[in-house]
Amino acid sequence: MNKKGLLISLNFFFLIFPCAHNVRAHGVEYDIIESKAISIRAGYNNGKPMNYAEVKIFSPFDATIEYQNGRTDKNGCFSFLPYKPGVWKIVIDDGMGHGVVTEIPVKDGIKIDSVHHGYPRWLKLVTGISIIFGLNGIYFYVKSRKQLKNR
Repeated sequence: MNKKGLLISLNFFFLIFPCAHNVRAHGVEYDIIESKAISIRAGYNNGKPMNYAEVKIFSPFDATIEYQNGRTDKNGCFSFLPYKPGVWKIVIDDGMGHGVVTEIPVKDGIKIDSVHHGYPRWLKLVTGISIIFGLNGIYFYVKSRKQLKNR
């Protein structure tokens, strides 16, 4: 690789790297909490809650009409009380492109297992670095093909 190509590659890396940090900050994780009511807590992977996000609950018997809707509180929490057992669908949308869509099986007596969803940070970091190197590889492949055609 010549000096110009290395310089372009390093500039591209340092321009994209801060963006990869910001993308990681907006991942979504949530916890399901067992109680008489079903509570969900939604937040970004940087620890900030998805406060005042729109929530829609769909019953197992009608997937088109909302059983309940509302907003999370300032801590990203929302609770509802299902009236029958079955698989209930929860949709949370913060209005900025981040959200959660999940289904919760509710048994008789409204008992659910505690569930946590999200990707570990190391996996997000490896994915970001892979994307950066992949884009660099595509750029240099296209550039080398153009140089071969010009010879």
